Amino acid sequence: GKSRRATASTDVNSVSSRSHAVCQIELIPPSNDKNGKRGVLTLIDAAGSERKNDSMYHTSERQKESTDINESLWALKECIRVKALNEEEDGSEKKRLVIPYRNSNLTRLLQESFERKDAKLCVVATVTPNATDTEHTMESLKTVCTIAGTTKNITEGNVRTCFPSSLKHGKSKLVAPKCWTNDQLARWLEKKRISFTKIPDDVDGRVVMHMSAIQLRARLCDGNIQIADNIFKALRNESDRVDLILREERKKARR
Repeated sequence: GKSRRATASTDVNSVSSRSHAVCQIELIPPSNDKNGKRGVLTLIDAAGSERKNDSMYHTSERQKESTDINESLWALKECIRVKALNEEEDGSEKKRLVIPYRNSNLTRLLQESFERKDAKLCVVATVTPNATDTEHTMESLKTVCTIAGTTKNITEGNVRTCFPSSLKHGKSKLVAPKCWTNDQLARWLEKKRISFTKIPDDVDGRVVMHMSAIQLRARLCDGNIQIADNIFKALRNESDRVDLILREERKKARR
């Protein structure tokens, strides 16, 4: 099954899934079991949804793939939403809604699951703990909650600025790259003797840490991919270095 799955390199992921993988296991009771019921276990490894900002530098073929992926996930979400609404209205006089499973090939495969009242759904998300991928992690969780129909359970609290305990006591003046201002980013690049064009005013540490090498080439490196790769790698090395030091200081502060 894995060999049939389409993957390709993108700006965000070198082995990005460009198709959904579906495995169906049919459970059939023995012929002598008159009370047995047929069952189907459907396992779907869905290709991740893609943000517009992540696919803006893709080729036309990759952009079409991203569009198809997002459309099929949207169709899946709609089918699950309508099925949930029908289940809530069971026993009432309201007319059942038609589940739009014909909107994509993915949902066509799940027609039986959408039509059976005893069908169960479980959604699992794969996320990364890296601080630089926080935005992607949040989007993945929101997408999964949307698919599972649990968006009403999402609550967002007040934005908090958190500082390591070591900073509170003045033990460290290190600042993670994602927290750099525009000026701090420019000074760091100059210190590293990395050539670059003028940094736009709207580009700071948070923005640049979300950029791929292709995006860096377009916005900071005047089309030079070698310089863009150097900046991309250097930023991540610096982020890892600062993160390691701050973690060690937090451990010492707890003792």
